[in-house]
Amino acid sequence: MKNSKLLAGVARRFITPPRGIFLIGYGDRTKGNLGVHDDLTATTLVLDDGMRRLAIVALDMLAINEYVVDRVRAACKPAFTSRPMDKAGSESHPIETILCCSHTHSGPIAYAGEESPRKNQAYINLLVENITAAVLEAGANLEPVRLEYSSSEANIAINRRQKMPDGHFEIGRNPEGVVDRSVQIVSVLTINDSRLATLINFACHGTVLGPDNLLVSADWIGAMRRKVEAELGGFTLFLQGATANLNPDMFWEDSRAFDMLAGQGDGVAKSVVAVVKDQSIEFKALPLRIERTEAWLPTETKAETARPPKNYAKPLLKMANLPGWMAFLAEPLLNYRYPWKPRIEARGGFWSVPMRVNVVRVGDLALVTYGAEVFTEIGMAVKAASPARHTLFASVTDGCISYLHTAASHLEGGYEVDVAPLAYRYPGRLSADCESIALEATRAALEELWR
Repeated sequence: MKNSKLLAGVARRFITPPRGIFLIGYGDRTKGNLGVHDDLTATTLVLDDGMRRLAIVALDMLAINEYVVDRVRAACKPAFTSRPMDKAGSESHPIETILCCSHTHSGPIAYAGEESPRKNQAYINLLVENITAAVLEAGANLEPVRLEYSSSEANIAINRRQKMPDGHFEIGRNPEGVVDRSVQIVSVLTINDSRLATLINFACHGTVLGPDNLLVSADWIGAMRRKVEAELGGFTLFLQGATANLNPDMFWEDSRAFDMLAGQGDGVAKSVVAVVKDQSIEFKALPLRIERTEAWLPTETKAETARPPKNYAKPLLKMANLPGWMAFLAEPLLNYRYPWKPRIEARGGFWSVPMRVNVVRVGDLALVTYGAEVFTEIGMAVKAASPARHTLFASVTDGCISYLHTAASHLEGGYEVDVAPLAYRYPGRLSADCESIALEATRAALEELWR
């Protein structure tokens, strides 16, 4: 099989934050990071079929704000449309960028507003510059490639929604819960069989390092990436799967945290390396197409005022063991500890938020991405219903609207359903209908690309 019309290029930049910037992912960190255990990276793969150009960027971050995503998109497009020809002789055309986050809980907050410290604003400006530079470099060094697909399993994750004796749900260990253990790999090889890149899609939270850790780290994903690159060569890009309710199957042990991190990463790396060497099969890599949409997800709060009410203030203060009369401090505390800028609009009578959905076709392969922390059952449903021969699912991509939970878990409640939306400054919980709205938007986009 020949895919000589598909071109690809890769590049990497470091995106490690300076000392002092808060790490994101746990609510009880009281100070910024104290240094670096391992550097964070932005790794870019650009694909070009002569008519369309797509950049997939793998970021060592928990999530990235939609407004920062838009800054990267705006910075990348003019550079490609202003040049008549690239290094490979392909005509330049607008580029579509997709920013996929690894979901490490030892990475920085990827947003800074006007109220944020200058250090935070400077870091976000540099983050945009580094991601853009990686995209431009990858796009300037395209060469003919072919693609191979392989799949395996890894056993480092466990369902974390534990039902307690009184019936409520907490983050814990649920050995009987649903887990997507599939590891899907796309190998990008030159016509001389040199490995340009390896895309790895797997679902497991980046939480080997707990809230006591104040060192910047890519968590187990970084250890896995280093191992795969050492064994196979080329750049490795990790696409986090539907991992909202999946954690590493372990208990925090601060004294052994970094040894455990390496062990978890090696477990996934071994399954990747073994199957890539023995069972990779080339697949058709054209056409290259993309459908983008926004799935508007309603909250349970009716739009009865000019602006969404700040119902999140008192519950968040209660979480922080502060009295309700201090509600006036909620906004300053959020701006300090978790600055984030959401989009909230009145739609259909309810305050609603837009989740970005991307559906990419690369020949026989589909890549579906959601801008949310997605329950594993939803990612599995997307893959099962896809018309593509192979389907990858990536969460926390091009933004994050908090958790996209299942209708069943909406009835159960718990942190992901009841609490997390408040940190995003939403006026209430997301509706039980959100799962079906997202799946319908995905179905329509897949249908359009596979007509």
